[in-house]
Amino acid sequence: MSEQVIDQVGEYYDDIGELVELVGGNLHVGYWESDEDDTPFLAAMQRLTTEVGALLALRKGEQVLDVGCGVGEPAVRLAQRHAVTITGITVSHWQVAESARRVVAAGLRGRVTTRYADAAAQPFPDGVFDAALAFDSLPSAQDKTRWLREIHRVLRPGGRLVFTEYPHTAELTAADREVLTANTIAHPPATLDESVALAESAGFRVTAALDWSERVRRTYDEFLTTLAEQRPTLAEEYGSDRVTMFSTAITTMFSLCRDKIGYHVIACEKPA
Repeated sequence: MSEQVIDQVGEYYDDIGELVELVGGNLHVGYWESDEDDTPFLAAMQRLTTEVGALLALRKGEQVLDVGCGVGEPAVRLAQRHAVTITGITVSHWQVAESARRVVAAGLRGRVTTRYADAAAQPFPDGVFDAALAFDSLPSAQDKTRWLREIHRVLRPGGRLVFTEYPHTAELTAADREVLTANTIAHPPATLDESVALAESAGFRVTAALDWSERVRRTYDEFLTTLAEQRPTLAEEYGSDRVTMFSTAITTMFSLCRDKIGYHVIACEKPA
C-alpha cells in the first residue's frame, strides 16, 4: 500500500474514532439468521465475530494475526473465547491506542497486542502465525492480492485464514463508486467466484465460500436508528457540527450499502 493510501485510510479511521462507541467497538456488520431474528443490533455484531471465529477453527494456544484489527474488539472476544494469542495490525494511530486501552480493560494484557503496520508489507518473519483474520479490512486494500500474499507468507504451512469482502450486488454508478472510495472501499468484487479467485491467486486453498449478504443487510438501518437515538448525547460529547457531518456522510454510505452492497466470507488455508 502506498504511503499516501496508508495515510488516507489511517486518517479516515482516526477521524471517525470516538464514534466507534455506537457499534460497541465492532467495525463490521451484524449477523441475523433471518428477517424474523430479533437479535438486538450490538448483539448481532458480536454474533458475527463468533460466526467468523468458528470458521477460523481456533485452538487453544495458537498465535493469530488480525489484519486491520480496528480497536481490537473482535480480537478481545476471540482471545477470551478460544484462549489464543492475537497480534493486530492497523494503520490508524488512534486505533492502536484505543485497542491497548480495551485490551487492558478486558484483562488480556500480553494476550492481545496491536501495532501500527502496513498489511501489504508486514513486519513479521515467515511462518509465525497459526491463523489469520482479515475482518472487513481487505476492502480497504489498494492491492488485495499483495495483502493476501503477505498473510500467506506469515502463516505456517497448514495455517488458516478467514477474510470478508463487500461485493456489489447491483450496478454501481460513478457517484456510487465515489462514495465507496471515500469510505475506503475502492474495488468491490462482483461475484463470490471473484472473491474465491482472489484467495487462490495468493496461494490459498479455499475451504468455504459463503454469501451472507442477506444475513448482514439489516446492519445499515439498525445503525442509522441507533445514531438517531443517540445523536443528542453524541452532540453534547463531540459537538453538533461534527456529529452532523458524520451523520450526513454515513447516511449516504449506509443507504448505498443497504441497496447495492453484499457480504462474502471466505475461509481458506495455506497448503502444508
